[in-house]
Amino acid sequence: MVKSNTSCSVPLGTLAIDALAIASLWCTSLIIVNPVGNFPLNDDWIYGLTVKHLIETGDFRPTGFTSAQIITNALWGFLFCLPAGFSFNALRLSTLALSLLGTVGAYALMRNVCQPRWPAVMVALTLGFNPIYYSLSNTFMTDVPYTAITIFAALFYVQSLKRDSNLDLLIGTALAVAATLSRKIGITVPLAFAVALILKRGVTTRNIVRAAISPALCIGALCGFQHWLAANGRLPAVYYYRTDQLLHVLAEPERHIRYVAFNAYVVPLYLGWFLSPVLLSALASFWGRHKKRAMTIFAVSLGAMVVRGVLALALHGSRPIMPLSGNVIDKCGIGPFTLRDTYFLNYSLRALPTGFWLVITATSLAGAGLLITAVGLGAIDVAARARSSKMSDSEAAGTFLLLSALIYLLPILAIGMFDRYLVPVIPLLAAGIASLSPQLPRIDTRGSRFAALALLATLVVFSICGTKDYLAWNRLRWKALDDLRESKQVRADDIDGGFEFNGLYLYDSKYVGNPNKSWWWVRGDTYLIAFRCVPGYTLIKEYNYRHWMPPYAGKVVVLQKNPHDGELQVFPAPEGD
Repeated sequence: MVKSNTSCSVPLGTLAIDALAIASLWCTSLIIVNPVGNFPLNDDWIYGLTVKHLIETGDFRPTGFTSAQIITNALWGFLFCLPAGFSFNALRLSTLALSLLGTVGAYALMRNVCQPRWPAVMVALTLGFNPIYYSLSNTFMTDVPYTAITIFAALFYVQSLKRDSNLDLLIGTALAVAATLSRKIGITVPLAFAVALILKRGVTTRNIVRAAISPALCIGALCGFQHWLAANGRLPAVYYYRTDQLLHVLAEPERHIRYVAFNAYVVPLYLGWFLSPVLLSALASFWGRHKKRAMTIFAVSLGAMVVRGVLALALHGSRPIMPLSGNVIDKCGIGPFTLRDTYFLNYSLRALPTGFWLVITATSLAGAGLLITAVGLGAIDVAARARSSKMSDSEAAGTFLLLSALIYLLPILAIGMFDRYLVPVIPLLAAGIASLSPQLPRIDTRGSRFAALALLATLVVFSICGTKDYLAWNRLRWKALDDLRESKQVRADDIDGGFEFNGLYLYDSKYVGNPNKSWWWVRGDTYLIAFRCVPGYTLIKEYNYRHWMPPYAGKVVVLQKNPHDGELQVFPAPEGD
């Protein structure tokens, strides 16, 4: 059963009430997290320096350690820095604003594909309190702005498919160009729209031209921007790193089969976890259409995932328990933990209980099976309908949204990922599955309602507590660095303060690494910021904070190198993002 082409309308009052409720809950959580602090987090010093240079000189010149376009992000951050000048607080506020818009946009996208309030609110909260989306909302990273812009581009593309509207197409294209000039992978959304438009409207000259407009403008904007960067000597040193990786895999695919297979295992696990509240809500809908086929797909996909994990453990000793990818989510909570002792010397903070990660792994496995089942059933329905007649509005919207997600994921499967790369596909998959299903139920059974809410509550608590801990230790790290530089008059080039500190103050594209020092542009390491004492160093000061998840007394320490002590070997630097 598929929804007809009838349009759905939602009273503006209902939209306003729901949006206000979502925004109130999300903003209230920020009071707990306390995202204040004029310091960079993760990679956002890279983009922050670009904004700082733009404000001071009026010149856009990206830092060399990035492969993203970031012109969209730099201009957005620039606007928020205009009132009071450059600061990471202003940049963080700019991301928080887009994050909230993206969360409400996910709700609007669900209502636009004719879903009732409950599933729409569930999707919005599942995205807004996703541990990666939520934590990165408190940074100036590109992931959240890119996701928010993509959501609204998808919203207008869906409108264009339903109404055959040139105005919606124009607005969607403008947003897609903005997304592409944030991250080049933004081209995937207009490509998916082009395919969906041809499938829905048929192969005519008019439809081909309309389908080609968005991809052509996005590609043209991207190529023109890249040419301008290169012609003016502004092209970052690692700009083509990800592209070169992909071309290398395509040139010799047989050498990368095992790596691609691992990515194909990890990606559904993470998405299954992230989408678990929504997938449980959708269970009754897509399960009831083809019960026998659904059970078969679910059993086969779940069995394959379990066997893959057991084989990895038996043959390679690989830990089959989440988290299995790096960057934001860590066994100790939310990171990354970018200090020398944790990053290089194998010192780990106190991890969350193994039982917690076993539950998350089981949820991820079940969620991966449900996700594959839902996408598989939707694809079967669309393929059957495409052979007999034109697509309905719902089928066209679902095809577009799922294609956007799948095309986006293809290069990730080929070259690998940081866990944060998966955030943009969460709302696309949720809305795509909803579009290809009968109207999702309001979950009238008490057991289903509580189960979905329990999964959502787990994400909310993990996100809030983990983000608060992440900001707390970083706030102390930067206080320790400020104290060290002010009270002891220590220069930045004599400190290993971690990735963000050394990147912010000492980044040099021509830096030659020392195998006995951290790779992040450390010139001298007389002083070291760490979570614990390190051999060869003496403790000179300790800063304490209360760690929430798991609960314990955390600390950040300032260490001074002992004279004539030997150095410790570290690992080579990864490439920039």
